[in-house]
Amino acid sequence: MLAASGAASGQEQPLRTESALTARAGTLVFETGFDVIADEPSYVTGLERNRWDGPLLRLVYSPADNVELDLEWVARVGVWDEPGREVQSSYWGDVALRAKWRILAGRAGRPTLGARFAVALPQTEYEDEEFRPLGLGPNTTRVAIEALLSQPLGPLRLDLNAGLLLFEEVFRAHEQRDFLAYGVALAWSARSSLSLVAEVAGRAGDGMRGADQSSEARVGLRLGRGRLRGGAALRRGLLSTDGEWGATLGLTWTVRSPRP
Repeated sequence: MLAASGAASGQEQPLRTESALTARAGTLVFETGFDVIADEPSYVTGLERNRWDGPLLRLVYSPADNVELDLEWVARVGVWDEPGREVQSSYWGDVALRAKWRILAGRAGRPTLGARFAVALPQTEYEDEEFRPLGLGPNTTRVAIEALLSQPLGPLRLDLNAGLLLFEEVFRAHEQRDFLAYGVALAWSARSSLSLVAEVAGRAGDGMRGADQSSEARVGLRLGRGRLRGGAALRRGLLSTDGEWGATLGLTWTVRSPRP
């Protein structure tokens, strides 16, 4: 994504940390992508397996210069090489709704401040047709409210996210886990069509099986300029509840961009 205010923002692929910047009113962006991670432990059995998510389908619309709304659906999630499971398992992915508000536009090197509200609606089933636990998703609702900060640092841009994530538990009804949702990202514009990016993002707190802590590092790049841009990153889980090495690929298409 471009660093200047007024550029298409969205989810900042291939990272998860969101900038506080927003696009001009009337901008419409389509994003897609695919993720894979190895040796992720199942929250049902604790056994490690390999996981894939995709394709991601996301629409981001700006009804005003300082507001973005997006609708996201991960079309499919699945695992392979899971001990005790003879065939690859997959199911529909979850739907997420988000709203971002740029509260203060940074000028002359000052920070841009914003806020984001997000809710994840479960679509991934807990059990398969034979009532065997899949462990592909928690099948619970998650709600997050976060503060956003973007600060230019010469050729770099620093993005910070911090807020509250409410995560319904999987194995106990009417109970939830409260987490600190966080993200720290750096982007360096090496050229007009190339940026190098890195982040650490996740959730911290007192977790339980199915609603665990999580932390992941990503290092990658963004390519392209104008309406079509791509991104790729290596992934590394940092906690025992995460997978080990993985990768993510993404593509961003600005469907409509009003003139300045």
